[in-house]
Amino acid sequence: MLSDSKIRKLKPSEKCTPSRPDKYSDQYGLQLLVRSTGTKTWISAYRFDNKQTRMTLGTYPIMSLSEARQANTEIKALLADGIDPKNKKRQDKLANIHAQKFNDYALEWLAERQRNVKPRTYQQDYNRMHKDVLPHFEGIALKDVSFEDCRSMADEIEKRVNKDGEPPREVTRRTIDLVANVLRRAKRERIIDQNPIDDLKALYPKAKSQHMKHVDIHELPALLQAIEAYHGHDQTRLGMKFLAYSFCRTIELRMMKWAHIDFANRLWRVDIDNLKIARKHVVPLSDQMLAVLEEMKAITGQYEYVFYHTGMHQYSEEFINNALDILGYAGKQTGHGFRHIASTNLNELGYMGDAIEKQMAHDKKSSIRAVYNHAQHLEERRKIMQVWADFLDLLRDTGEVVDFQTARQQIESSLNNYQSDGLEAIDKRNLIQALINKGMTKIELQKLLQ
Repeated sequence: MLSDSKIRKLKPSEKCTPSRPDKYSDQYGLQLLVRSTGTKTWISAYRFDNKQTRMTLGTYPIMSLSEARQANTEIKALLADGIDPKNKKRQDKLANIHAQKFNDYALEWLAERQRNVKPRTYQQDYNRMHKDVLPHFEGIALKDVSFEDCRSMADEIEKRVNKDGEPPREVTRRTIDLVANVLRRAKRERIIDQNPIDDLKALYPKAKSQHMKHVDIHELPALLQAIEAYHGHDQTRLGMKFLAYSFCRTIELRMMKWAHIDFANRLWRVDIDNLKIARKHVVPLSDQMLAVLEEMKAITGQYEYVFYHTGMHQYSEEFINNALDILGYAGKQTGHGFRHIASTNLNELGYMGDAIEKQMAHDKKSSIRAVYNHAQHLEERRKIMQVWADFLDLLRDTGEVVDFQTARQQIESSLNNYQSDGLEAIDKRNLIQALINKGMTKIELQKLLQ
């Protein structure tokens, strides 16, 4: 017979191999195998239907000697009743599966999903699971989940209407997908025979697509003036200005990092994992955008993100929309609406459609041009970004909308003059600075300039 003290002292012998572990007998067919790795495994050896067989019980010390003896005794009792212990083990496992709660299984699925998706996708699934799924399926066995259970969950989500009386249809549809994915896994593992909600999503069709709300061009000057006079956080005011100048997505603004800004080449290299187009793109920086970034440096330059609320980490998804609401534009203008304003009016100004589309980072899935090239139309896009920023400043400063073609001619003419003068000025400044760095005094410099 074995004892705990004897078992603790057991080590693999010289004859022990991976295929032939050392074997030590206790009593009534209970055996302990000591493997070459040092692992100690409990085995119950028995004969059933005239065939010698054995069943693994567990490992020592997780399963103690007394627990192994008790498990072995239960096996002998089954044999005395003519029951194959291995079949009983399978039946018990199946019974446990049938008794498994949906919520427990859903959390297993979620843990597995965390290893296979990007952090943001996992966080979205986690939030939906804990907010809408788990509370609704509390206490329901996985095998008992019905179409009605899932429809009831969807209806509860649909009750959360916005101020316009519209349900969060996209949230409803994505939550249905979440539950469906859990049930599909259960079906693949033969725990359930069919997925009861295959057709549920059809009852909640996609909401009719609407353009993000934005003001008319004739209202734009007043909006730009209101943004300039905003008395809230400087980060928010500058964020609205940058969004108007760049017509980027609000998530791109919120996720912008200082490391993504290439000041030397006047480029913002957008690099976000979860963009709906799932690719990188570049944004040429106008003078106005660079000026905004210079102001932001003094506020958030020490942080990773550019538009960073120093008291509460990154800004929320609604920080731009909330500020626009404060300015009196609730229901009239959203942060995303600046993209529609830019797209429409840049076309009116007569710029290349392809260049505008690239700057908007729109994905044309049906076209070979969907393969992104960072340099596509870059020079044309640089001009577009500068003219657009100058156009917005013109609207803000004059308070009125001028003829598009006249505005373009005036802006491009002044832009060409500015670039020419600016180049000479930059060269002169660099020359002066180089002379100072070489040790020339201000008096010597003045004489030279005379």
